[in-house]
Amino acid sequence: MKKLSVLAPAKVNLYLNVCAKRTDGYHDIESVMQTVSLFDRLTVIKNDANGVKNISLSCRDHKIPSDERNLVYRAALRFFAENGITEYDVSFILEKKIPSEAGLGGGSSDAAATLLALDRLYETGLSLETLCAIGAKIGADVPFCVKKGTVYTEGIGEILTSATPMPDCAFLIAKPKGVGISTVEAYRAIDTLPTNDPAVSFVSFKEAVAACDISRITSLLYNKFEAVTPESVGSAALKARFLETGALGALMSGSG
Repeated sequence: MKKLSVLAPAKVNLYLNVCAKRTDGYHDIESVMQTVSLFDRLTVIKNDANGVKNISLSCRDHKIPSDERNLVYRAALRFFAENGITEYDVSFILEKKIPSEAGLGGGSSDAAATLLALDRLYETGLSLETLCAIGAKIGADVPFCVKKGTVYTEGIGEILTSATPMPDCAFLIAKPKGVGISTVEAYRAIDTLPTNDPAVSFVSFKEAVAACDISRITSLLYNKFEAVTPESVGSAALKARFLETGALGALMSGSG
């Protein structure tokens, strides 16, 4: 038996523009993502397979599914399939700290942690690029969660370019008490908006990041999903409160 514990950090979007819908049903995006210090913890136990195929997942939060609906489970299945591993017995213990339906990439980060941990436990020696490619088959945010840091993200999330690290600053992350919103419904609402918004510029935001200029960065924060998020979610009111109390900038992360 081998055991490994890894952290799965959350992410925030500093900039998120949703572009045209593709023929495969996905949307192209332009985003700048940032890893933050809020994290889940994933413990992985590799047992002797003895000719079996077995994946078990446990979590104290009973609202978290423990079967193929969970990205940890799906990431493990994908890892074994991609590496031609036909016998496995692996157990996962997931400690959740990242809230669900908050645009913080908790599930995607858990999936990325799964890939990274299994690569070490099974000594497959996969490159970061290969792990990102496997992650892209699980979810759009998984490649970034494998790479981490400050990253320009394009395509459906699989085109990653390292960016200048953010200047020293602190992020305050809060989830409003309002109703949640599904990612599927958020994208349906996005499809009713014009594809291009002349008031925003991915190029300008990247220039601000490259210059490590916190004033310019915070003045250009953008998330297209804010335009379609119902007031009942509570994110707009929370954002206004942040700005009233002196935040340099405030933004909804992800699809909310």
